[in-house]
Amino acid sequence: MEKEQRTYAYFDGSNFYHLSKLNYDITGIDFSKIASYMLKDDEILKKIKYYNSPVNQQEDPDNYAKQLKFFEKIKKIPLLEINLGRLAKRKINKISILCQKCGLQFVESVHCPSCNSIISLKEVYKTTEKGLDVRMATDLLLDSIENNFDTALIFSGDADFSPAIEYIVSKLKKKIIYCRFPKPRTNELIKICSATRIINKDFVVKAKLTS
Repeated sequence: MEKEQRTYAYFDGSNFYHLSKLNYDITGIDFSKIASYMLKDDEILKKIKYYNSPVNQQEDPDNYAKQLKFFEKIKKIPLLEINLGRLAKRKINKISILCQKCGLQFVESVHCPSCNSIISLKEVYKTTEKGLDVRMATDLLLDSIENNFDTALIFSGDADFSPAIEYIVSKLKKKIIYCRFPKPRTNELIKICSATRIINKDFVVKAKLTS
């Protein structure tokens, strides 16, 4: 009889949301169900760790309310631990464009496609998650060192996790499974993870949260 594989699932919430919408136009997933569908016969789900950042309530009250409702739903999911970060705004200042005539150029303003007004990029901000990828990578590493699991399912296409995963697989001898949607794929994760499993549409449909 094969030894039971204690399995943890790690969800990069924002990454998973956007890729599920891109591939299948489905959002609002029961993470316990989708993780269970990805298990092999000898793998037993012991813990689910979910990472995301709250939407800014003042800037986007509608999406904030929707996200809050979603968080309340997933709090009821067995084995689930929610880890929330924060969103940070930073100025764009300039962007790079590839002109067919002039080659690579850096611009500090753009034209509005509707009225052709010039918009300075110094007035444009990009919102990014702060510290969540580091926290997820740290948790993954610490859970490996503390021998909390034998196998980990990684639901993220972020290559920033690669150094931690490579160390865990090669040095700590744990199995890290890259659970990915059909597109896009992260070749670096495919290369260093123990195996890759595809999240097919049937799994996502069956795992959709009910109202």
